[in-house]
Amino acid sequence: MKRWSLVAVAMVLLSAVIGPASAQPTRPTLTVTVVRSGLDIPWDVAFLPDGSMLYTERARKRLTLREPDGDERILLNAPPGMWSSGETGLMSVEVAADFATTHDIITCHGFQSGSTQDVRVVRWHLDDALTTATIKRTLVRSLPSTSGRHGGCALLKGPGNTLYIGTGDAATGTNAQSLFSGGGKVLRVDASTGGTLPGNPFRSSANLMKRKVFTYGHRNVQGLARRADGRVWSVEHGSYRDDEVNLLHTGGNYGWNPVPRRSGDPSYNEGANSPMTDDSLPGKQIKARWRSGDPTVATSGATFVSGSGWGAWNGALVVTALKDTSVRIFLLSSSGTLLATWKPAVLDGTYGRLRAAVRGPDGSVYLTTSNGSDDKILKVTPSSS
Repeated sequence: MKRWSLVAVAMVLLSAVIGPASAQPTRPTLTVTVVRSGLDIPWDVAFLPDGSMLYTERARKRLTLREPDGDERILLNAPPGMWSSGETGLMSVEVAADFATTHDIITCHGFQSGSTQDVRVVRWHLDDALTTATIKRTLVRSLPSTSGRHGGCALLKGPGNTLYIGTGDAATGTNAQSLFSGGGKVLRVDASTGGTLPGNPFRSSANLMKRKVFTYGHRNVQGLARRADGRVWSVEHGSYRDDEVNLLHTGGNYGWNPVPRRSGDPSYNEGANSPMTDDSLPGKQIKARWRSGDPTVATSGATFVSGSGWGAWNGALVVTALKDTSVRIFLLSSSGTLLATWKPAVLDGTYGRLRAAVRGPDGSVYLTTSNGSDDKILKVTPSSS
């Protein structure tokens, strides 16, 4: 066969796989605005019913409220016991579903007092003037913590009073597969009490932590996002390979098991013998819906977008990347099959490391940078016209 014929056949085959250019979803125009600058590793963003923004700064252990007119006030400033080191500090913030009547918010952060060191989820009460936060109760404690590496920690409201908590394995090899450890999990709890919920796969267990487990076998869950159909997705860091985007299934094992293959070896094995999804484990391991391959890009925050401005990408999943200093937008089928991926040029290397991704009440997506100096909160507004 002549060379031109081989090329023609190859082009036909490629077209059959990816479809013709005209069939690719039309991408909206994205406008990026700097909402706030001069920050120190802002980890997460959440919105109150009146449109005010809450944002955390990890190492400073600081929570700030920013009103719609731009006025700001600090609600938490390194309160007693809050601890930061490495990748742990004041991390996620979520607004309680019943905020209108309780004025409660929820954070996930490191804690240290005497010989106690852990990661915990705490419910705080804001006064009527929204000027101060006081601790109301600790919802979940004893999430593992070592040097501060792999501290997690993602929070997501579910239906009713449900709270999902994505955790890291604290760089301890046995945590992800141990159902008695809160590390390397997605937990599902009552957002008022921290107690177990009907529908949890191990809710009848005698072990209190196991009752809270929704999924396990994760390395370091950085983002959680709930699709319009109610299903929850997670984003997590890989080792040297295979960052993952996962569709969560009740009781699912996602296969992270970084234990040595030699008996008695205490090391944390992140090498070639510890894939992100270890199929040699007993039972069924759930495969990722997307993975980065080698090397990792350090995927982080996640949110599903909505609104007419997104056009054909309405309902897509936005995922930030730290190491790759970019955003990826995934268009998914109703069953969760990946249909198309978009890496917007306007957010590719422009602002450095990107961490949080949160859908705002106005339909825009809010991102945070994680560069360690002059960090920013960005507002990304789509237009499909």
